[in-house]
Amino acid sequence: MGFLFPNFLYGLFFIAVPIAVHLFNFRRFKKVYFTNVAFLQSVEAKSAAARQLKERLLLLARILAIIFLVLAFAQPYLKTEQAPPQSQNNVVSVYVDNSYSMEAVNAQGRLLDEAKRSATDLTEAFDLNTRYQLLTSNLESNNTRLLSKDEFLEALEQTKITAFSPSYQQVVARQSVFLQNQHQGNRYAFLISDFQKESNSKPIKTDSSIRLNLVPLKANPLPNISVDSVYFISPFHREGQSESLVYRLKNHSDKKVENLSVSLGINGSQQALGTTNINANATVLDTLKFSGLRGQWQQAELKIKDYPITFDDQLLFAFSLQKQANITALYHQKPVKAIGAAYGTDDFFKLTQIDQSQLNYSKLASQQLVILENLTEVAPGLAQQLRQYVSNGGSLAVFIPLSADLLSYQRFLQSLETDFPQSLDKQENRATNINLQHPVFNDVFEQLPQQLDLPQANMFFQSSSLTRSTRQVLLRGTVSDNLLSAYSLGKGKIYLSFLPLEAEASNFTQHALFLPFLFKAALLSFNPQKMYYTLGADENIRLNSIPLGDKQVMKIYGEGTEIIPNYQNSQAGANVYFADQLTRSGFYQLKLADSLLQVFALNQNAKESAMAFYSDTELAQKFGVSGASIIKAKEKITAAQIKQLATGASFWKLCIILALVCLAAEIFIVRYKS
Repeated sequence: MGFLFPNFLYGLFFIAVPIAVHLFNFRRFKKVYFTNVAFLQSVEAKSAAARQLKERLLLLARILAIIFLVLAFAQPYLKTEQAPPQSQNNVVSVYVDNSYSMEAVNAQGRLLDEAKRSATDLTEAFDLNTRYQLLTSNLESNNTRLLSKDEFLEALEQTKITAFSPSYQQVVARQSVFLQNQHQGNRYAFLISDFQKESNSKPIKTDSSIRLNLVPLKANPLPNISVDSVYFISPFHREGQSESLVYRLKNHSDKKVENLSVSLGINGSQQALGTTNINANATVLDTLKFSGLRGQWQQAELKIKDYPITFDDQLLFAFSLQKQANITALYHQKPVKAIGAAYGTDDFFKLTQIDQSQLNYSKLASQQLVILENLTEVAPGLAQQLRQYVSNGGSLAVFIPLSADLLSYQRFLQSLETDFPQSLDKQENRATNINLQHPVFNDVFEQLPQQLDLPQANMFFQSSSLTRSTRQVLLRGTVSDNLLSAYSLGKGKIYLSFLPLEAEASNFTQHALFLPFLFKAALLSFNPQKMYYTLGADENIRLNSIPLGDKQVMKIYGEGTEIIPNYQNSQAGANVYFADQLTRSGFYQLKLADSLLQVFALNQNAKESAMAFYSDTELAQKFGVSGASIIKAKEKITAAQIKQLATGASFWKLCIILALVCLAAEIFIVRYKS
């Protein structure tokens, strides 16, 4: 127990006043003549006992009233382990939430302005020797130095809304690391925020040696609709192609929204319009269709019209149109004409058919699809290069010829973790089932015929049946369950046909499914780039491997910014790290000298859109603090509230209440004689 103003305790000497009055209360007696005193003896004994009890209760009430009144002025408080002697220096870390949700308003104005006022009030609770750390949602590295009161207030005034929104665990961890390095005085951490709910329900890990205090700010409830995400139905894009964009909107309010306007703009031109309805506290998926795009990189923006919260009313994304698909087909002695004829029907496909002995391994990485047409065997060196190519994201189609060395193919395909041919079966085998759910065949038929005409074979290879594989069967037959299958390895895809292409073995090359199979195998080999990134959540861009010279550097341009990102290259690909160097949403260009490598979009964090906040009880549970460590902000956060947290639980209000109770008891005793 301690006292904020211990000098008032000298007032306890006033207890002597009621004691003196009680002891030296000389009453004057008036004589009353009575004829017979015998009747008064019993009454006198009873009156004396009642009078003594009344006087003692009256004395006790007066003494207690003085004691509680003096204590109220001395302001007693319950000392905690962190409660400092007022003469010691203090280090105070203050987190001011300046994310987008702090633009909401209440009766006192904007939440960010109220947070600044609360932080200013906080400085009044400590003496001039106190040093501060100001931490904001950016979590910038320059927030690690100690500030005087004036420096703290100046930095606080310059704090503005930012797109970054760190987790509470990140904030507490950053404060703990900073305060642990401070060995002078006492250490405090304050979080001033609206405390939006997080998807992570785990409790916050805190440092028990640091007093953690929370200042929750309450905003007026506001309806909000946000653009949650977008994606294309087809991962491949080419000029003039019809596109279908799926968007997801979320209603964060308790009211249904009808006829919400949705628009799509690409490269500054409006491409599509639509309207949608969203039920209360629900999400909706809808589609916009458009076509006629030209060029390569497309900068797109999906927008809605929703007020008053507007920061999440748009989502930026970027994608590229492919100019051509590079395909290399390896043959033995002579190429398969059917493959050349199929790809020759569309200029988009650039097919190169070469003998396997002429293959330049260094050019494999630039190929979208590699086809093994009719190789009798697969050399170990080629097998190793093809495995690496597929693992890094390439696509491989394998057609096994009648003259194949099955032992060679078994070793090769086992290295790719696929099934392999066991024997050549010379009996009729008609395909009876086609996998229309797989992307290769999912859009082949506009309307599914009642009787499908599927490929048939007179000779085929019996397939192994591995229990642990990524097999997706595309064609099943009457005799064999695996005539054509798709597999995956690393980042790449493998298509394996157990139907030989020779005319005497099957009619696959003459069948209508042959051309769409070749086309889709090539188109699906394009690895789509990530359409958009999130500020504060994503820190790097993934690219294909790009070796740099000693003096070559990549640069990122956009939104008035030019930075040199960190770059790490490997055979599996390259990572370009921008971390917290980019702080604004918008479109950015990644360049190597004058060569444009990629365009990407940065958006605000979608979690700021959810207008759900922790209650005081939920905050106490999540942060592991007592109710006394949560400052309840009603109209204004006062310095007295924060000082109470700095010293411990205060009891001056209780003392005043008890003093009033004692005075009321005194009045009751005086007024009532019985």
